[in-house]
Amino acid sequence: MVLPFSGRKDGLSLSEALPDRSLFILVAMMSFLAALTLTGATGARALSARWAGGAAQLLTIQVSAPDQPAPSTAPNSASTSTAKQKSDTAAHQTRADAVLALLASLPDGTQTHKLSKEELAHLLTPWLGDASNSALPLPAVIEVRLPQGTEPPADLEQTLNAQVPGTVVEHNAEWSTRLRALADSLLACAALALVTVGGIAAMITGLATRTGLSTRRDIIEILHGLGATDNYIAGRFAGRTGGLALGGGILGTLLAIAPLVLLFRMAAPFGVSSLQSTAITMPDWRTLPDILPKDLLIGLVALPVVAAFIGWATTQIMVRIWLRRMP
Repeated sequence: MVLPFSGRKDGLSLSEALPDRSLFILVAMMSFLAALTLTGATGARALSARWAGGAAQLLTIQVSAPDQPAPSTAPNSASTSTAKQKSDTAAHQTRADAVLALLASLPDGTQTHKLSKEELAHLLTPWLGDASNSALPLPAVIEVRLPQGTEPPADLEQTLNAQVPGTVVEHNAEWSTRLRALADSLLACAALALVTVGGIAAMITGLATRTGLSTRRDIIEILHGLGATDNYIAGRFAGRTGGLALGGGILGTLLAIAPLVLLFRMAAPFGVSSLQSTAITMPDWRTLPDILPKDLLIGLVALPVVAAFIGWATTQIMVRIWLRRMP
């Protein structure tokens, strides 16, 4: 004998007990928020890792009055002709050139770059506007990137000041710890936000399931009396909510793509160093698959699946608990 609940039409009328629009839209909204949270956390982690990874090897040196002649050291009575020749050569050097000459003694593989006037004006544009024709005396800025695993000499600033007074050396290593702490805080907040969104999605699914069970209580009791098992009834409800959650997760993830693209386009210039490029160019839309981190792409693909699993598992638990409490 074929039972009335053995076919595709199970008589539970789940399309009425669990309306398409309400649960579908709510899960889509939760998935949208989860996708943005995941994107922000991934972007913050990637930028922080890039900055913190090179901060310990990066030095910024400022030389005031860079175009003035470098101070020369008068040779003493014991000086040789070679020393006098070096002193004559130094007399024709500017202060910036003298600092660059001293930096040549750093370990092999050190990259030294003196920012041009155009680059310096570009850096100052957010604060001074068009600084290319500014009458303000601007210092020379020299970026020094040491080889990986090396540290700058402890007396570097004292050595430079002894030859070129007024030289300022900024060590960026302290920013590494701050950026790492910032990244950890952002990741912790993102994880908490994802857990919260998942919890809210589970609560919404649970409430919708409970409403559907209450609406179809009489039908469920009849089918249960005819031999319908708990697995069958829970599976029907879970399949319904899981499908709605999957569709809502896909919609919410797709809607989050536009803000996702905007976020990475805005963050792209901060990943470019002046040692690598003097002009910051925004990435083309066609290059986005190469720009987006792989772990982010995997997370976005898995997001609808996770939403469907949350809906399915929550409904399974709710229906089974409800069925056990039936007289």
